[in-house]
Amino acid sequence: MELAKPIMAILYREEGLLEDFLLNLKVERISQSFYFEGLQRYYGKEMGDGLFKRFLSLKGFMKKEELVDFKLWAMNMERKYALDSKRRLNIDPGYVDESHLVLASSKKRGGRLYLGKGVYGEMEYLFVYGRFRPLYWTYGDYRDKRVKAFFEDVREDFLEQLNLARQSEELVVYRFTQDKLYEEVKTW
Repeated sequence: MELAKPIMAILYREEGLLEDFLLNLKVERISQSFYFEGLQRYYGKEMGDGLFKRFLSLKGFMKKEELVDFKLWAMNMERKYALDSKRRLNIDPGYVDESHLVLASSKKRGGRLYLGKGVYGEMEYLFVYGRFRPLYWTYGDYRDKRVKAFFEDVREDFLEQLNLARQSEELVVYRFTQDKLYEEVKTW
């Protein structure tokens, strides 16, 4: 079983809507709100002006092979919070492990690998020489030093918790279905 730390990037306009979405999640770490000019043009057509983005990690772990289900769950949440078939939340799920930050997408693009069920995986960072390094195709917002520092902290959380879980022989693993996110307690 390959484990990772579940993460999300959420693009939104209405703070109250974001807070409502976060109520049902066990958030471990959440970033400040960021305004990225480059996201306004592309997403503003659907979601409106004045978009902000926050990054977060969940408590516990996920199985890497369930990234497809995590993306399908996120897409279902986007539909649930939509208004008149327009998204009000854009939820990009992924994971952080010892060496990578990987995002899931429903869009086919050059550096993405097909994972199944219409979902692609794309590595945004590679951990080299003591820090996360962006790759050629890494999105501009993930190149921001504050965002990289946030995910380096998430990586440290993951490594520390993985070590503790191995010592206790018990760990919390998130599972995903299209309709819900739930926790399971696993043993090694």
